[in-house]
Amino acid sequence: MEKAIIAENISKKYKLYNGTKERILDLFLPKSIGEDFYALTDVSFEANKGDVVGFVGINGSGKSTLSNIIAGIVPATSGSVETKGQAALIAVASGLKADLSGRDNIELKLLMLGFSKEEIKNLEPSIIEFSELGKFIDQPVKSYSSGMKSRLGFAISVNVDPDILIIDEALSVGDKAFAGKSFDKMMEFKEQGKTMIFVSHSIGQMKKFCGKILWLEFGRVKEYGPVDEVMPRYENFLAKWEKMNKEEREEYREKIISGEDLFDDWDNNAEVEVMEDEDIHLEQLVSLLGHIKGGNTLIYSTPFNENVARSSEPYKNSVYFIKKQIEVNNNTYYLLSESPSAEKETVGWMKKSDLSLHLHLVIDEDIKSFKLNGRGSAYTKPWGGKDDLVFGDLRQFEGENISIDRTEKVGQNVWYRGELKSKKIWMHSNCLVEK
Repeated sequence: MEKAIIAENISKKYKLYNGTKERILDLFLPKSIGEDFYALTDVSFEANKGDVVGFVGINGSGKSTLSNIIAGIVPATSGSVETKGQAALIAVASGLKADLSGRDNIELKLLMLGFSKEEIKNLEPSIIEFSELGKFIDQPVKSYSSGMKSRLGFAISVNVDPDILIIDEALSVGDKAFAGKSFDKMMEFKEQGKTMIFVSHSIGQMKKFCGKILWLEFGRVKEYGPVDEVMPRYENFLAKWEKMNKEEREEYREKIISGEDLFDDWDNNAEVEVMEDEDIHLEQLVSLLGHIKGGNTLIYSTPFNENVARSSEPYKNSVYFIKKQIEVNNNTYYLLSESPSAEKETVGWMKKSDLSLHLHLVIDEDIKSFKLNGRGSAYTKPWGGKDDLVFGDLRQFEGENISIDRTEKVGQNVWYRGELKSKKIWMHSNCLVEK
């Protein structure tokens, strides 16, 4: 079989610094400053032409780092990657410039890929049509929702018809109709015999779409082989991982990083209950903020297995970023995160009926000047809860000036981010008057 991807002993090292001072000192001092962090360590695998390889692993395992290295976006610290043909990374908002319009981003990205002006002119209508952005195509990308950015990035990548597609959570984009269209496009590429790398947290998608699985664990290859052999072991690992406390997870991580093989510690033949594919609708990226409702509600480690759950009580009285949506067995679940990310600081999944939700949109990051009118409270997050309070009463700051660096809309309400007494805070527009 003709090889499409040959990755040999790839390692990727980053430096972690305790502040800007350490970063500057590391540039000038002969002694190394900062802590070495290896996102990948000696990763090797090969993919034949026409293979569809799924990358799986818990958050922080190096899936996106490896995807970016194969796509040529990020250089490896050591090791080598050889690809046959043009590779395109399809990821959420990959390579989009916030200050440019959607149309300008299309032209810029295609120029960077080597397309001529005439070729771009011919491709542009089909890209815009596929993205379903309509009149928003001429608006700045910074005004787009996360779903709109994803649709644009996806539309550009699938229309350039590359030899190797690297799909990093791209089937989570947009609404359900667009996600379905995206998946159909991927199936079309699969039938054409294109080589693909597929990164997703959806086990159902992996089983349906991939022929092989590369399981990464804290930057190392845990297993690589046929999907029907690797996925049951990975699912078993997830069930074990969800039951570990913080200390047990850290101990396990240290052992993996040191190179220990812990498979012998598990009963790898144990079966994990996972719903059938037909009961699972595609994950979608969403942009919402939510509070947990009162009552005896639960947070699920995965919506595929409701037996793995914990009480939501410790998480109430705060607001969460809702970054993903999935429908399982006629129930809608949302992924809660402490940060505005679909990957970082995730709390778990909750049923839609147990959450109070509002649409969350970034308006701009323009600098604005306001004066505090002494009304309301300030929070660590927009639309914050009791546990997010920074200043419960702003009357003490009445008349003070404040600079705003970010504006967001939650439902029908506008929220501003600024700094007060050296603390980053969010305030409702009712708390401010223009200078």
